[in-house]
Amino acid sequence: MTAVFPAVKRPVSRASNWELLKNRRELRGAVLKIHLRVGDRFVRKIPAFRLKTSATITALVAAACLVALPAHVATASSPSSAWTMASVPSPTGHWHAVDHVGGLWIALGYGAHVAISRDGSTWAEHPAPAGSWQTVVYGNGRFVALSSVGAGAHEMMSTNGVSWTALDGPAGAWTSITFGAGRFEAVSSIGQIITSTDAVHWTPTWVHSKFHFTSIAYGNGRFIAVDNAQGDVLISLNGISWSFYPITTAGQHWSAVTFGDGNFVAVDNSQSGVVATSVLGYVWTTHRHSPAQKIAGMAYGCNSFVAAGPEQGSTSNLFSSSTGASWHGAATPAAAASDWTAVAYGAFRFVAVASDGRIASTHLSANCASTTPLAPQDVSGNLPTGGQVWTYMHPPLSAGGAPVDGYRVTITNGTLTRQCHAAVYYQPNCIISGLTDHQVYQVTTQAHNRFGYSVPSDPQFVIPVGSRSLSAVTATPVVMNSAPTVVQVTGVVANGQGIYPQSWVSVHFGGQRFSCQPSPFGECLIRVSAARIGPTSVSATYTGYGRSYSSPISHVTVAAVTLSSSNVAAKHALIVTVRGAVAASIAHANFGAKNFQRHLDGNGSGSIQVSSPTIPAKYFLTVQDDGVSLDKLAVFVHG
Repeated sequence: MTAVFPAVKRPVSRASNWELLKNRRELRGAVLKIHLRVGDRFVRKIPAFRLKTSATITALVAAACLVALPAHVATASSPSSAWTMASVPSPTGHWHAVDHVGGLWIALGYGAHVAISRDGSTWAEHPAPAGSWQTVVYGNGRFVALSSVGAGAHEMMSTNGVSWTALDGPAGAWTSITFGAGRFEAVSSIGQIITSTDAVHWTPTWVHSKFHFTSIAYGNGRFIAVDNAQGDVLISLNGISWSFYPITTAGQHWSAVTFGDGNFVAVDNSQSGVVATSVLGYVWTTHRHSPAQKIAGMAYGCNSFVAAGPEQGSTSNLFSSSTGASWHGAATPAAAASDWTAVAYGAFRFVAVASDGRIASTHLSANCASTTPLAPQDVSGNLPTGGQVWTYMHPPLSAGGAPVDGYRVTITNGTLTRQCHAAVYYQPNCIISGLTDHQVYQVTTQAHNRFGYSVPSDPQFVIPVGSRSLSAVTATPVVMNSAPTVVQVTGVVANGQGIYPQSWVSVHFGGQRFSCQPSPFGECLIRVSAARIGPTSVSATYTGYGRSYSSPISHVTVAAVTLSSSNVAAKHALIVTVRGAVAASIAHANFGAKNFQRHLDGNGSGSIQVSSPTIPAKYFLTVQDDGVSLDKLAVFVHG
C-alpha cells in the first residue's frame, strides 16, 4: 500500500512579482547580495525578484528581529453566559431545525407546524405540511425544508416563512441543507448529496451508502460536508464534483460543521470532546473541549461559534468559542432531559431549539464590527540555507474590523515551536532559524489587526535542508519495516513567479515509482509501505519550465527486528534477529543492573543471556545500527 501525503495545493500565483520583473529582464533569476547586519548575524543572498524597494529591505530587518505586535484585544463576553427560556408555542413541537432571515425566526421539527418569532423570545405556531423536518435554509428568495424520512412529503417551501407548500421533492433521510454560490446543497444519513438552483429540480451528485452525512456548510468558495460513520469530510468547489479526506482517525462521529471567522469548524457527537478546524478543508487541526459533551448543532455569528447538544446531568449543553479551537459553556435553565438539536444566529441573538419543544436564546451586547482578519490566503517560501525556513504570506481576503498591522508565522515539529513576526509591506515575509535539517515541520501563519489575530492558515509541511539542489533521501540511512518508509524530496525549483511545476515529480524507490506535486516550499513527502528488506536506491526526476532535473541516487537500508519472546524466565536467553541491517548491534538499556552491547553475527542474529535480573519486571532493549535506533523491544522477565 502506498500513499502520497499530505494533500498539497498549488501556491497562489504571484502575479505582482511578474509585473515587477517583466520590464527588468536583467534581474530575473539573479541573486542580489545584500548584507544586512542584524544583531550578530547577517541576512544574505536575498533573491532579486523578492525585492521591490528599499522599504522592503527595511521590513526584512524588522522581520528578522521578530517585531512584536500588539496584544489581542478582548471584544466580547461569551454568548453562552446568559441564556433564557423563550415563550414557546402551545402545543410545543419537536424542534430539529432553526433559521433566521430578514428579522424572522423559524423553527421546524417533527409534526405539522412551524414556530415563528420576531424577537427569538415570543413565538407563535402556524400550520405546515406534516413531515419530519430536520433541515431548513433560505436562498434565492425562498425557505426550503427537506424531510428526514422517506414517507410523506419530502419537501416543503415558503416565500415568507409562514405559509408553506408541500412538494414531491427528493426522497431521502435528509439531515442538513445549506445555500451558497447560488446553489442549494443537501446531505442525508444514507450517503446522498443533492444540488439544485431553484429547490424544485434536484440533481444527485454523490451516493455512497457507507457514509452517514450529518451536516453541510458553505464558505471560502467551497461546500464541506461531514460524516458520522467514516470520520471523513467531503469537499466540493462547485457543488457537483466531490472529493473526500479524513479529518482525523477513522470512525470519528462528526455531527455538525459550520463556517465562520474565515474557517470551518467541525464537532464530534461521540462525547469525545474533539473539535476540528480548517481554512480550506484539506488539512484539519484538532482540539478538545471540556467537559466532553455530545454536540448536535452549531452556528456562527458576531465573532462567536455556539454549539448545542443534549444536557447530561450538570454538564453544560451550550458552548461558545471565538475561534472554534477553545470552548467554554453554560447550562440553560431547562430540564435535564432537554435534547438541544439545532442553533442559529441572527439580529445579535443566538437561538437554540430542543426536541422537547423548548427554545432558548441569548442576546449579544458585543460590538460585532470588532472582528479579527481572515487567515492569510497562503503560506509559501524557500530554504535559504540549512536550518532555516523563509516564509511569505499573501494578505487575507478581509482585514476584519481594522487594518491588518502585521503577521505571525508559527513553525513546529511537535517538540520545538518557533515564531516570527512580519510587518505589513509588499509580500510580508520572515526567516525562522535554529531548525534541524531533514525534520518535518508544520508552518501556519496569522494576520493581525487591533482586535487580535486571525485563525491560523492550514498547516503546510516544510523540510529544512542545507542544499537547494534536487534531492530524494530518507531522514536516516537505516529505517524499520514496521512503519512506512518516508522519502523526502526537496529542492524543486520554482519559476520567476514563485510557482512550482505543474508537472508531477517522479520518485523512484528501487523498482517502484511514485508521483507527487510539490508543496508551496518545493517539496514532497512519499510514504512507502511494506518496503523490501535490505538496501534500496532512491532518486527523483521532473521536468519544469523547459528543463529536466534528476537528483543524485541515494540509498536506504530497510531492516526488520524480531524478538523470540517478550515473556522470558530469568537466566534464559533473549534471541534477537535483525534482517537487512548493515552493521547492527544490540544496545542494552536499563536491563536490571547490567549494561552491555552485543554485536550480531554474520547472519544478523544475536542473543543476550538474562542472569539475576530483578523479577518480575519489564525491561527494554534498544536495537541500533551504526548509531541509528531501529527498534525498542519490551521484555517481561519472570522467575
